[in-house]
Formats: sequence, structure tokens, C-alpha cells
Amino acid sequence: MTMKLIKQQDEKDCGVACLAMILNYYKTEVPINKLREISGTDTDGTSAFGLKTCIEKFNFDCQAIQADSTVWREKDLTLPLIAHILVDQKYFHYVVIYKIQGDILYIADPGKGLLKQTIKEFEAQWTGVLLLMTPNTEYQPSVEKVKNISSYFPIILKQKGIIFHIVLASFFITLFGVLSSYYFQGIIDYFIPNSLISTFNVISIGLIFMSIFQVIFEYVRGYLLIILGQRMSISIMLSYFKHVLKLPMSFFSTRKSGEIISRFLDANKIIDALASATLSIFLDIGMVITIGITLFIQNKELFIIALGTLPFYILAIGIFVKSFDRLNEEEMTAGAMVNSSIIESLKGIETIKSYNGEEKVYEKVDQQFIQLMKKAFKKANLDNIQQGLKHSIQLISTVLILWIGSFFVMDGIISLGQLITFNALLVFFTDPLQSIINLQTKIQTAQVANRRINEIFYIEPEKKKNETEKNIDPSIFHNDITIKNISFSYGMKEPVLEGITTSISSGEKVALVGVSGSGKSTLAKLLVHFYTPSEGEILYQRVNMQDIDTHLLRDHVTYVPQESFFFHGTIIENLLFGLSKNISFNRIIQVCEMVQLLEFINQQPLRFDTLIEEGASNLSGGQKQRLALARALLKDAEILLLDEATSGLDTILEHKIINNLIQLSDKTILFIAHRLSIAKASDKILVMDGGVLVEQGTHAELRYHGGVYQKLWEIDD
Repeated sequence: MTMKLIKQQDEKDCGVACLAMILNYYKTEVPINKLREISGTDTDGTSAFGLKTCIEKFNFDCQAIQADSTVWREKDLTLPLIAHILVDQKYFHYVVIYKIQGDILYIADPGKGLLKQTIKEFEAQWTGVLLLMTPNTEYQPSVEKVKNISSYFPIILKQKGIIFHIVLASFFITLFGVLSSYYFQGIIDYFIPNSLISTFNVISIGLIFMSIFQVIFEYVRGYLLIILGQRMSISIMLSYFKHVLKLPMSFFSTRKSGEIISRFLDANKIIDALASATLSIFLDIGMVITIGITLFIQNKELFIIALGTLPFYILAIGIFVKSFDRLNEEEMTAGAMVNSSIIESLKGIETIKSYNGEEKVYEKVDQQFIQLMKKAFKKANLDNIQQGLKHSIQLISTVLILWIGSFFVMDGIISLGQLITFNALLVFFTDPLQSIINLQTKIQTAQVANRRINEIFYIEPEKKKNETEKNIDPSIFHNDITIKNISFSYGMKEPVLEGITTSISSGEKVALVGVSGSGKSTLAKLLVHFYTPSEGEILYQRVNMQDIDTHLLRDHVTYVPQESFFFHGTIIENLLFGLSKNISFNRIIQVCEMVQLLEFINQQPLRFDTLIEEGASNLSGGQKQRLALARALLKDAEILLLDEATSGLDTILEHKIINNLIQLSDKTILFIAHRLSIAKASDKILVMDGGVLVEQGTHAELRYHGGVYQKLWEIDD
């Protein structure tokens, strides 16, 4: 039984990588990210239920069982299967068992590779959970591959003008180098023996000028290579970032920041390989053929000796292919883990310092970084060994040619100058030949990076505009919102919302209340289509939210979270962030006054040009929330979803702002609030409990109703 190893791309991808191996065994190829989506993989990993649900989508019968050691002795045990293990008593992991031979289990570990363990060794970490899966009668193999590295060639072809000039400059550099080689043959065979001083002087002066031109062409080539690299960076790296920005919120909620960023950095490896491949295709291959013919004409025997080293070069590459592939995967995965930990630490620096946790965080990053250095060292050392082998082959080849060539000189078959020239020209044959051969390591690295990046490119961005959506009248947002039987769960987890049915009238001020974790924020995020309901529908007037382009929806429905994003820039720049229409300064003043922000701005020496630091670290929580509210009001959307957007304000300030917001008759506002004073001032109250809408009505109707709202009011009071 053979099993193709599929390595996990990210820290929590072990389960879906195991699924990919099982599917591949049965001739089906599916991108990892599709499996992530179906199985509900997130930052916590994948549940056994998620894996079972996913594989069943591909017409497999799957049985999850809790077994003991006797299961390995059963003759009819279905292989391959997925086993659940606990690694180092720290974290859960999935592996594939694909063969059993006596007491030996053959394991495909998506993190470590193909392994063999005794049953006793394996049981020390096995949780007892197995997933047994076989195709059913409806199963049909299918192949759905992500794009390979060749998909980037159109980017290169767009730069054909620069590539042509690079190749042209390289041609002249090589030509001058070849002509210089014949200079030594002339010195030894003609100029010195025949005392041709005047001719020697002219040729030497010509060679000096030629050397100057060679340096100029080398500078031009280097300059053009920089431009080529930068243009390719713009095409690949920025297109990746642009694609990531357009992905749905579910993508970001199921991945760590470091894993996303690490792929951005991986693009450099693709660019390096593409640039090298381009030059090899257009230059090195031509050089090898041209110089090879020249060497063959110079001396057939010596050229055959030089050519005889080629199989050894290929062997020196072939024996390292699998090791390089494995180490590239491991290094990139380890790099992503380090990035994630560092970003996570910087985001939570206040908490870390509050609990004197600097040392603990440092130890975690230190261990991960050491692992990264170990992986990088192994790869660099392997590359060093390979380069040493190739250099040894080159040196041995040079010695053999000079050794045998010397006998040819002594026998009068060739002159000493011809031997020196042949040896000098050999560099122009072996260097491009090695460049072609060295492409192997670069392309291998690029292929790994390409798999990681294209897994992200495979994910569909949020719904784009099409011809039918252009006809949607924005006036629908001036009408009622209808929520019909909405249910939602994150991935394969327990439902967060169940059977929510209600309506919000145009211009109505609604308070959404309930204890923490009752689903309030999730419902608000569904209304702005950050996530798609598992069941039910949300209607704006009579139009289903899923038929509305997300850009159009968010132009007219604004969600303000408790913690809003602010970039490094002035107050005015942050206020006008994302606004497509011109806003008068009078309107800015009016809005800032409405949210009680104007007094603070007037106290600043630079007023609206006051600089906000990264993450608004120089503002208090209340100032940030008022700034976020002002930005939302300047956007002038018909519907506002305020998710604890005033929680950082004192009671008096909050009361003033809420009163001002309630006076806005042309806006529908949904307040998600813990403070029930906001609910009392609202037109309608929706009460959530355990993901269910348990009560709705006015404050007067619910205050003495004996339900959840009354309990919340009495506790708040």
C-alpha cells in the first residue's frame, strides 16, 4: 500500500491534511482550503465530527469509533484510517495509519512525514479515537487542483521588453568574457613567441575598453534585474494582499494573522525562482549550447570529459530533492508559527505586562524560534553539502582537463594557449549549466510557497457586483428589515443562533440585550453579511441579503464594533476613512458635536490635524469610541449597528450621545448594549438568551413581564 504524504500548510491543518491524503489514496484531489471550509477548521483545529462531515460530502461512509489495542489485530480493519493522538501531552493531532505489518504501524504524519512506530509506542499517545472511511457506491474520483507555478508565466511575459534587454546585456557580457579568454591564447601562442609588440599593444588597449564596457553592461543588467524583481513583486505580492482584503470574514476568523502574513513573505521565493528560470530559459540554455559547440570544435576529447561530469551533477541534485521539499515545508510552517506568536504578543502587550507575563511569552517565542532556526539550519546545511558536492565535481573536472590537456600539449595535439583558453571558456559552459541545475532548489522552494499562496487564492472573495445587482434600488435600506428563522454556527461548532425571527421598522431604534455569549454581536454581524446564516433569511425590504452586493450593503448598513480600527494619521483622515463622497467641514463639526467629540478636538493644538498613533494608542477608550461613532455618522448610512459602541463612556456622556442618536429620525439604529438605560430609551427591545430570541417588546411591556429582561433590569438596577 502506497500513501502520498501531504504536509499541513498551517499549524491547525493536520486534520484536513489527513483527509487530503485519504482522498488522494482514492484518486481524488481537493485543495486544502476547500476541506478547511467544509470541515469547519478554525484556530482551534478540526473536530472529529467536522472531519466525518467533510469526508461524507465526497460520498464516503465514515465511522468514528473509540477503540483499544485489540483493533490493530483485526483482519478486516479498513485502511487507510485517521487516528487522533496527543503529542507531548500538549496538543491534539491527527495522523493517517495506512499499513500494519506485525507490530509495526506505518504512519503518514502531516507534520513530521512518513514514520514507523510499534503499536506500543503509538498507544502511548493515541487517544483511542479512530475515523474509518471507505467510498460508497456513489463515489466518483475527481481532481480539483490549485494553480501551479506556471500560472505566473503570463506575469513574466508582460515584462518581455525588460527581459530582452537583460538577455542582450548578458550576451555582451559573455561575449566580452569569451573574447578575453582568447587573449591569453594569443599572448602565449603568438605575441610573445613572435614579439608582435605593436599588435599586442593595440589588442591590449582594446581589451581595456572592452572590460570597461563589460562593467557597464553588468551594471545595466543588475539595474534591469532590480526593476524586473520589483515589477514581479507588485504583480504577485500586492495581488495576494488585494485578494486577502476581499475575502469573507470567515477566512480571518479561522486563521492566525501570522499564517496569512507568512504567505505574503513566501512570495519572495516565487519571484526569485521565476527571475532565475526566466534568465535560464532565455540565456543559460543558449549559452550552454553555444559555448558547448565552441568547446567541441576546440577539442572533442576534452569536451567529452567536461560533459562526462553532467551525470554526477544530476546525481548530486537528485539525492537531495525529497529532503529539500520536506525541509522547505517545515521551515515555512515554523516561520508562520513564530509570526503568529509575535503578532499575538504585540496585540496583547497590555495584558502581558499586567500579569508580568513577559518571561512566559518570551519562552514560548524562544522555543518556536529555536525550532525555526533548527529547520533553517538543516536546510542551509543541506544546501551547503549539495554546493560542496557540486564544487568538488567542478574542481575534479578542471584538474582532469588540465591533466589530460597537458599530455595533449606535450604530444603537440594542441598548443599551451589552446589549453589555457579551453579551460577559461569552460567557465562559460559550467556556470550557466550550474545555473540551470541550481534552478531545482529554487523551483522546489517556490513550489512549496506557491502551494501555500494558491491555497489562499483558491478561496472565493466576497460576492462581487454583477449585472442583476446593479439594478437593486438603494431605497430598500429606507424600509423594514425582516429576519426569518435565522440560525448560525461557526463551522461545525454548536449553534450560536437558533430560529431568530423578528422585524425592524424603518427609522426604529432597537436595543438588543442579553448576557455575554447570548449571540447579540453575531446577529449584528449577520445583518452586515460578515457571515452567512446557516438557515433562514435576512430581507431588506423584500430583497434577500445574499442577493445584495456586499459593497452596496455596507454602503448603507454600517457596523461599529466595541473596538474600532484606527490607522496612523490625523483625526480628520481617520474621520473620513472609507468615505466615497465629499463631506463639508460644517457637517464634520456638526457630527463631532453630536458625539461629544468637538470639545476634545478643540483642546488639541493641531485640532483636526492632531496625529493619531498606530491603533490610536494615544487616545482613551472613550475617545476612540466617540471617534468611531463620528466616522459612522459621517458615512451617513441609513442603518447603524452599534455593538457596545458606547461602553467606554461614562454614564452622563453616554446619555447625551444616545439621546442625540435617538433623535435621528431618518436612521434605523440597532443598539447592542449591556446598560439597560439604552434599552429603556429605545422603541423596541430584543432579548437574547443562549442564542434564542426569548422576548421582544417595549421597556414598559417587558419590565414586569417576569422574563429574562426583568431579571436583567433588576440586576442592572
